[in-house]
Amino acid sequence: MLDTKLKNRHKLAAIWIAFTMIAATIMVMAQYHGWYQEAQKQAERAKRSSATSQSFLEQFIETSYILYNSENTEENDQKELRKWMGNYMPEELNDFDCFYPYLEYQVKDENGKIITKSVVESEQSLSENKLSSYAIGMIITYDENGTPEVTIRQSDYKKEQTTYLREILNRFDENHEEWKEQLSVPQNRTYLFAMTEDNMQTYLDDWYYEGMDAPDQMYSMIAMLMAVLAILACLYPAIPFLQTGREKIFQAPFEAAAAVFLAVTVVAFNQCGWLLKRSKGMIDILDFAVWTLVFAVTYWAASCVRQIFVMGVRTYIRERTWICPVWRYIKKAVIFVVNKGREWIRKEYQAFMSIDFKEKNNRIILKIVLWNFVILTAICCFWFFGIMALVVYSVVLFLIIRKVYRDLQKKYAVLLKATEEIAKGNLEVEITEDLGIFAPFKTEIEKIQTGFKKAVDEEVKSQRMKTELITNVSHDLKTPLTAIITYVNLLKEEKDPEKQKEYIDVLDRKSMRLKVLIEDLFEVSKASSKNVTLNITDVDIVNLFKQVKLELEDKITKADLDFRCKFDPEKIIVSLDSQKTYRIFENLLMNIVKYALPHTRVYVDICREGEETIVRMKNVSAKELDFNPEEITERFVRGDSSRNTEGSGLGLAIVKSFVELQKGKLKIETEADLFKVEIRWK
Repeated sequence: MLDTKLKNRHKLAAIWIAFTMIAATIMVMAQYHGWYQEAQKQAERAKRSSATSQSFLEQFIETSYILYNSENTEENDQKELRKWMGNYMPEELNDFDCFYPYLEYQVKDENGKIITKSVVESEQSLSENKLSSYAIGMIITYDENGTPEVTIRQSDYKKEQTTYLREILNRFDENHEEWKEQLSVPQNRTYLFAMTEDNMQTYLDDWYYEGMDAPDQMYSMIAMLMAVLAILACLYPAIPFLQTGREKIFQAPFEAAAAVFLAVTVVAFNQCGWLLKRSKGMIDILDFAVWTLVFAVTYWAASCVRQIFVMGVRTYIRERTWICPVWRYIKKAVIFVVNKGREWIRKEYQAFMSIDFKEKNNRIILKIVLWNFVILTAICCFWFFGIMALVVYSVVLFLIIRKVYRDLQKKYAVLLKATEEIAKGNLEVEITEDLGIFAPFKTEIEKIQTGFKKAVDEEVKSQRMKTELITNVSHDLKTPLTAIITYVNLLKEEKDPEKQKEYIDVLDRKSMRLKVLIEDLFEVSKASSKNVTLNITDVDIVNLFKQVKLELEDKITKADLDFRCKFDPEKIIVSLDSQKTYRIFENLLMNIVKYALPHTRVYVDICREGEETIVRMKNVSAKELDFNPEEITERFVRGDSSRNTEGSGLGLAIVKSFVELQKGKLKIETEADLFKVEIRWK
């Protein structure tokens, strides 16, 4: 029973609301005829104002000037005329181009001969007798002195136009002095100008007024009725028996209600004039539908917004708006942007504060900026002349910047060409030009050239050393191996026990020689690859050297060499690998024994210099020292280039590897026939 009563009240409320909106619609449509008449009067006043305006009437005078100057002008000269007008009278030229398509005209000379006429005419041919059939028709006559006379034959505003045309002609020369520089004053010419009703209406609609518009009374009444409906939308829910305002349709979000209301209202108000004009003030179903929709949307939007008073502002914003759920995301986005902005400002501030104005480039840039500021400030103190000065200043600044830029381009091109030559392999390229700010690159390029040359030399040297290495390895391994094969073959055929014993001794020596060679090669290879385990202990380096020398004493005596040793009085202890150091001394002494000149002295000096322990050895070579001291420590390189002496060619290579493995430095020098070796350990 209660549900039935509630439904009945809802139906009653719906009927009452619909009746209210229909009543508002009827009130609007009841005024249509009066509004249409008022709109026509407004349109007529606007048309009169446009048709009698100075700008409209002046078009006919300006057109006569342009037609006169175009009569006997060649095509190229006409282009020059339009170019001149485009530069000095762009507005007048644009007005002529817009006016010309709607105009029909004839031009006659003093004898009444038609000189020119409009290309396209209306259905009727233009003549003085037919001017009355046009919306506007006039005759402008210029005598032999260029004095004009205007007669308006046809116009709804003939009196006003005639008066305004005479005033325009009296002031035309004063207002158009620039025309005299290029355009001739028409003489002995009669101009017939006419516009049809359609052409005139179209031209005036396009350039002077927007046609018929709704009167202000219509907008005022519609706005008032919408306000009344909005108030009723807030009052009806307060009437108990209506039971309205809580329907689901009135629970739309605020943004949706506002968007729909604004869209419908803007469209309806913009089309008021069209609604009146389309049916000439008569009403039909379309008008009824439009205004019913406008008032329905007004009532609905007001009912939706009314919930603010029912729910409270905070609850309404939280439950009936779209922006509230996404507000926290918007807030986060705003905070993110603000923080990023602050961070950027802080970075830029720090960058500015860290500028070193003691640096020459920074001082130059600062001076340029300050001078530019002073110049622009001075220019801004003047108005018209300041603008001209600013133009000149901008041109000069452009030329200066372009000159500097081109200069930089040339210097960059020189730099780029040099780098391209280096990339092609031409390491002898030389930069003789002044590179300005690119001067530091010149120094760096020279360093690159030096580095490349050194790298190329090292590569050439490496390739040469590899070739020699292969040759020397082949020679040194082949010699004992060949002897072994030869004596093995001899041993197979030899029957004499004495000879067999002799051959076996030779085989023993050659095989041991081959074993030592292979072991040395294996050892130097491991040292070069850093694949050596060092057993570092505290070594008394002087005693170690004496031990090595003592074990080689027989060979030293056989070579008839006199060793002069000088040792530091204090014990010298160095953290080294005793076995690798023993091998270093052994190889150096064996090198001296092999290549030193017999009956000469060998000088050995072991001492401390600061934090370093130094071992120096000097001997006189038996043969001329014609090798490169830097290459003698390479593998299979020997002082005996003919390779007639017995040796592997790995002795000094092993010395160098073992010294460097123990963080020492090996230095070999030659002076005439004097061979010097120096080792330094920390």
